[in-house]
Amino acid sequence: MLTHGVGAMRKYCLGAILLDLDDPTRVLGRLREPFLCPKDAEREGYVPNVVYSCGSLLHGRELIIPYALSDSATSFAAVSLDELLAAME
Repeated sequence: MLTHGVGAMRKYCLGAILLDLDDPTRVLGRLREPFLCPKDAEREGYVPNVVYSCGSLLHGRELIIPYALSDSATSFAAVSLDELLAAME
């Protein structure tokens, strides 16, 4: 599951957690650090310091994530599903 959260200095980022299919209250793994944060060029806009997504697509073993940044533009990120799962603790 992709997560969206805010850290220090109102910096909104995307993270990920892995939940148990039979009991989604059980967290099986999570990233310790966000995997997508606003870069310098993406920090300015109507709502600064924000990246957010409303979903993702799985294409083979790659996760394609459409996201918006600072309420001023949209972009796409591609993340290896295997690398994402391997990075979870």
